[in-house]
Amino acid sequence: MVVFEEMGGDPNMISLMKKETSSICSDIHEWQPTLLNWHLKSSGRIDKPLRPKAHLWCAPGLKISSIKFASFGSPEGSCGNYKQGNCHAPKSYDIFQKQCVGQAGCAVTVEPELFGGDPCPNVMKKLAVEAICS
Repeated sequence: MVVFEEMGGDPNMISLMKKETSSICSDIHEWQPTLLNWHLKSSGRIDKPLRPKAHLWCAPGLKISSIKFASFGSPEGSCGNYKQGNCHAPKSYDIFQKQCVGQAGCAVTVEPELFGGDPCPNVMKKLAVEAICS
């Protein structure tokens, strides 16, 4: 760290603020059931399958500043260490950039059309996303 002297300033008045950045992740299969989906279906209020949502939430006072990784298809690894698999939708980042960056949290439906279509038909896909909060 370099501190430059300021004419007429008081170096005793310099203060520092620690600001942490952290990663948050969501890892979900395209037809992963949720309790709400099960409840709505079993009650008869809906007759079609509901798609799950990938949820991202930063700690209080932080917002999503960037998307570090996003892949709808067959991503591998775990939070902080994701990589693309053989199957990857080319627009995986786009929806997260649009809906999440600048927000404290967001939820994106696991819908192939949102990611540019089905990158590998007849294969169960997974969505993995890692965002940076700051």
